[in-house]
Amino acid sequence: MEEISYPPGELVRYPGSLERFLPPLERGSVGRALALHAAGVDVLIDPFGTSPQLAIEAARAGYGVIVAANNPITRFVITKHLNPFPIADLQAALARFASLPKDNSRLEPFVLDLYRTICSRCGESVSADYFVWEKEASSPYLKVYNCEHCEHSIEEQTTEVDRGRAESYARQGLQYAMALERLAPVGDPYRQHAEAALSVYTGRALYALITMVSKLDQFSLDRNMSHAARGLLLYAFDACNALWDYPEGRISPRRLSRSTQYKEINVWYALEQAVEAWAFDDPEISVHDWPQDGVPGEGDVAIYPGSAWSVADTFSFPKSKCLVMVPPRPNQAFWTLAALWTSWLWGREAARPIKVALRRRRYHWAWHARALGAVLDKVAKNLDEGTLALTLVPEAGPGFMSAVLAGSDAAGLRLTGIALREAEAQALMSWRIEHQEPQTALKNDLQARMSHSSQNLLLERGEPAPYVTLHTAAFSDLAKDKLLSLYWEKDDGHPQTILTGKIDSVLSDRSKFIRLGRGSEPEHGHYWLQNPQDAEAPLSDRVELEILKLLREYKTLPESVVIEHVFQTFPGLLTPNRRLVMICLNSYAERDDETKLWHLRLEDQQAARAEDKDQMRQLLAQLGDRLGFVVEVEEFLLWSEVDGHLSYQFIVQETATLGRALSVADPGITFVLPGGRSTIVLEKARRDHRLGEWLRSGPKVIKYRHIRRLEAETTLQRDNLEERLTIDPPDQHDPQLPLL
Repeated sequence: MEEISYPPGELVRYPGSLERFLPPLERGSVGRALALHAAGVDVLIDPFGTSPQLAIEAARAGYGVIVAANNPITRFVITKHLNPFPIADLQAALARFASLPKDNSRLEPFVLDLYRTICSRCGESVSADYFVWEKEASSPYLKVYNCEHCEHSIEEQTTEVDRGRAESYARQGLQYAMALERLAPVGDPYRQHAEAALSVYTGRALYALITMVSKLDQFSLDRNMSHAARGLLLYAFDACNALWDYPEGRISPRRLSRSTQYKEINVWYALEQAVEAWAFDDPEISVHDWPQDGVPGEGDVAIYPGSAWSVADTFSFPKSKCLVMVPPRPNQAFWTLAALWTSWLWGREAARPIKVALRRRRYHWAWHARALGAVLDKVAKNLDEGTLALTLVPEAGPGFMSAVLAGSDAAGLRLTGIALREAEAQALMSWRIEHQEPQTALKNDLQARMSHSSQNLLLERGEPAPYVTLHTAAFSDLAKDKLLSLYWEKDDGHPQTILTGKIDSVLSDRSKFIRLGRGSEPEHGHYWLQNPQDAEAPLSDRVELEILKLLREYKTLPESVVIEHVFQTFPGLLTPNRRLVMICLNSYAERDDETKLWHLRLEDQQAARAEDKDQMRQLLAQLGDRLGFVVEVEEFLLWSEVDGHLSYQFIVQETATLGRALSVADPGITFVLPGGRSTIVLEKARRDHRLGEWLRSGPKVIKYRHIRRLEAETTLQRDNLEERLTIDPPDQHDPQLPLL
């Protein structure tokens, strides 16, 4: 199996509606992954249709793209990222909503009046921005408003009148019945599940939203205006439910349950916000229907309004193909709400393909692995032997990673490469479709194989690894030989649960592994080896040295080049996190705000640092002589007593490479480093519990500036030396720290 490099991108927030339910792909990662792995391919097939970013980047890279999007909500969002609404259509749709008649008035003042409150300063009536509720309460306890009369802006307690107004919107009113009827009429077996979906809306929000939904059927709109009106409503559906935590808000809720404290946002204000939310930049990509419009040409996207299961039967064209996918992560909240929202916007029949999501309340990883495998199996059987498949996995936790690996393996895909960035939870996998059965028999001792792959990774890494990385190492080692699917067929119960139990048992073997960190759950720990004799130098040290080498070679570089170079140098499961790379880069280089380029600091030029090191060694020798030690200057600078007893051994470095500090052969080292390396030292101690313990045990790291101070201090004596050595630790940033 190849250790592929992860294609770095820029982590950005998705603009617009439903951003919290979209896979958090880094912008640019898809394009770079395709450039590295999909040369010579004409058409890409996305069987899951979860990410607009995937379709945009693939089309911009020059591929024809077929997207199977069974979920009408996701399909709508992807389509509108590819072919955005003109701002004029959104504004016109909002104006049309505002002017519609409602109860001898217009719809806009009618909806605003639902959120009416009284300004505590001037006593005028004002429409609140939002109210704040507690989960089990029958009315809100806080309100936020901006008074247009006296410009009073405040968050304050609700009044009895406010609470009474909120309670007056009975859940079982006409709008509630209409909301339910559009999805599951009386007698429908899904009706009770539809009622559970409605529970995430307050009575007032549901009243306002369904009032507006009903207007869609009452006024004629052309196609563009109709789409824009539905886009505005879809944004409001998401913005106005009780899944938004107060004050921060859940980033990506996965359970259909009201937040402990949540906002009830003014529906009309949400509709106004939707205009800006849907106003994307146009990627200028041609969008077609599949298969009616034929094979998409270079840079075009064809969208299939159905499941990957059924789209597989339409792949009857001669061009070179490749699967590229972002598998869906189980999300009961979104999948349930998608069925509800689809029925509100397009009717009951449109929601039928995804209505089954209403019934399932819990998802486990073994179920998800089988679901992914069933879809991919159907697709793979309609593609040629050897067809490439690329899988990007955002939110790459242990459960999701194992489900993707197991499901793909079961579908006849052989893993050919993998890269994981554990801290950012981003992964890339490459596969080849193999229709023949695997020849390798499953070994009897599965745990021995898992233990071997975990130990090998730690030896190669040279430092402790988190659970997700070792878990992925064990599962991917099986997937490269297509052994996960064999085990799937052999074992009873939930095979994924059993496999995870086996890796947990492997890592709990104290004869081979050490668990570091707090907590009792296996996946919350870091792991190291009982016998690390053949381990490589720590990964973090190697990353630091590679960045310094790169900067000294080129002097000036863009950030993206540095990150991509580091990821290519340390591929596969060794891929470092961006935080470590940026801390090292900040330590050795400065960023020019105008050019956005990074420049090697003058003091970190090779000649300048060599001079600094010589000076430090001279100062330490002078200081040792002054304090009455016998000084030896070799690789280490040794301070000994007259009887030969070693008191201190200093090593002067320009880098924060501290791996030898944990070596049995070199105990008791005191490192002398430039002060600018302190952030790297602290980051390495955060990553490696062993290093953190070592730092806390005494004055192990001393800065250049501190040696200069000590050499100049006239009151320094042997009896206060130990105290003085600890005054300026790595986490101390005050350059004028007095020696008191």
